[in-house]
Amino acid sequence: IAPQAAIYLTIQINLVGKTTDAGKTLETQADVTAYLLNEAKLAVVPFYCFGASRSSNWYRLSVGTCKKEDIDEMLGMLRGVLEKLK
Repeated sequence: IAPQAAIYLTIQINLVGKTTDAGKTLETQADVTAYLLNEAKLAVVPFYCFGASRSSNWYRLSVGTCKKEDIDEMLGMLRGVLEKLK
């Protein structure tokens, strides 16, 4: 049987209260999660899925199947959407 594994990173993203360039205020962690998915195309799993409160700003990021050459592009997209916030 071929080895099977996953690699996860724990990341904290505290953006509640920030305003997007479209003028929408990120009022909840659900807003933050949706913003990251829709704008940075980054799917993160909020820790409330593992029993934390819905206001927790901690996420799990799966990197087990990420190609090394895709990392710079992904981080660049994330950086770009974070820089747009006020």
